[in-house]
Amino acid sequence: MSGQQIAQISAGDQVKGQYLVVSKELRQGGRSGQFLNLTLCDSTGSIPARIWDNAAQVAAQFSQGDVVQVTGTAEDYRGETQLRIVNIRALPREKADPSDYLPRTKKDIGEMEQRLAETVKSVGDEHLRELLLTIFRDEEFRKKFITAPGAKSLHHAYIGGLLEHTVEVLALCEKTAEVFPQLNRDLLISAAILHDIGKIDELTWDTGFDYSDDGKLLGHLVLGERRVRALADQIPGFPEETKLLLSHLILSHHGQAQFGSPKVPMTAEAIALHHAEDLDAKVNMFLGHIGTARSRGQRWTDRHFLLERSLYVGPPQEAEEEE
Repeated sequence: MSGQQIAQISAGDQVKGQYLVVSKELRQGGRSGQFLNLTLCDSTGSIPARIWDNAAQVAAQFSQGDVVQVTGTAEDYRGETQLRIVNIRALPREKADPSDYLPRTKKDIGEMEQRLAETVKSVGDEHLRELLLTIFRDEEFRKKFITAPGAKSLHHAYIGGLLEHTVEVLALCEKTAEVFPQLNRDLLISAAILHDIGKIDELTWDTGFDYSDDGKLLGHLVLGERRVRALADQIPGFPEETKLLLSHLILSHHGQAQFGSPKVPMTAEAIALHHAEDLDAKVNMFLGHIGTARSRGQRWTDRHFLLERSLYVGPPQEAEEEE
């Protein structure tokens, strides 16, 4: 990678660098009738970009998933920094590997895997423990699980993000089970580990983060529940009641129908998992948005489209250290 990193780009900057095209859409609008709407990324973050002149002709010169050399100007648009592109050209795949431009977890993958393995051993219910061991014995599954992003864009959207999110939700659920000993710890912990495994089928992450056909049509809650139920059915003597409750936790962990849950939480373990998952996702979203703004020396973040607000960053860290 070369040129200006996306995390360092601020409104008013003249920008030159190499970035991965993670989304590309020709839209109607602008003075010429069409414009090209892009999202570019590198290992430090992503940024929306626009091409206003000769959009259709320029669009034919590169594809989503290409690494491109870009020059342009960063502008503020409705509280968000975006890039107005002046020149863009695709780089040959032999000179630029798209995977090098994808953001990655800053945490140690091996340590997070070990954390999961130790927790699996602590599950007292023999059927749930065997289910977890069976799932992670599958080497192909394990490789996907530790590299998958946690989402396409909203939270933990980086290589290793699914593993990181899972370990964090697991930690929150373990603390919740300590506070509320009435909860079925083994069921809650197992669901925390398994709640998002459908994302390995929902998402693709070879040249950017996107949804698979299965992901668009079914979603990770359904895909994950199907995988877990099929494996549980293969374990002799696995109680039907436990299968039912585990399926419910997976299918209800988004909390509400408007957020993709086929069912709302109807057990104490299900509501605990939902709030642990939502807390981790929201805090990660806040911290990521604040971190990007801090790297640019901003006191407030750009307005976040989903949160519908700007977030307070605070004074520059250098100033804090001098005090």
